[in-house]
Amino acid sequence: MRAFLFILFFFPTLGFSQDHQNIISGNILGSSSAIGLSYERIVSDNLSLELGIGLIGIGAGATVYPWKIQTSSLCFYTGFKVSSFVLVDVGGGTVAYVPFGVSFFSPANWMIGLDVGPANGKLVSSSFGGATSETTRFYIYGNFRLGFRF
Repeated sequence: MRAFLFILFFFPTLGFSQDHQNIISGNILGSSSAIGLSYERIVSDNLSLELGIGLIGIGAGATVYPWKIQTSSLCFYTGFKVSSFVLVDVGGGTVAYVPFGVSFFSPANWMIGLDVGPANGKLVSSSFGGATSETTRFYIYGNFRLGFRF
């Protein structure tokens, strides 16, 4: 985890303009669990790393852009994202998914993105009586985000 944080905050950008390499975005699903905020660091023309925190959980991920990240155009991407969540008195779980999506980076430094992809989710339920159950399943997961680059 320390290595991930070191790379996220201190890794110099490789080939990408030093301007606007950070993104703060509001998310629905994705690495921030349900609804939350994420910080994304663009580390090269084709790679960004992300940390998210949401109402019920936290998450992290890596996004790979097969073609360069460019403003004023649609940028297709994939990657790997993981989020973990906890619901008090209900239980918690984790979701890992491979997103396939598209982002648009505007010249005014705004960005919008949408992705969907296969996910593997694990839910551990608990009750006041001490009984627990565990469920693991594959399904479709996604993310909608609106952010600002700086």
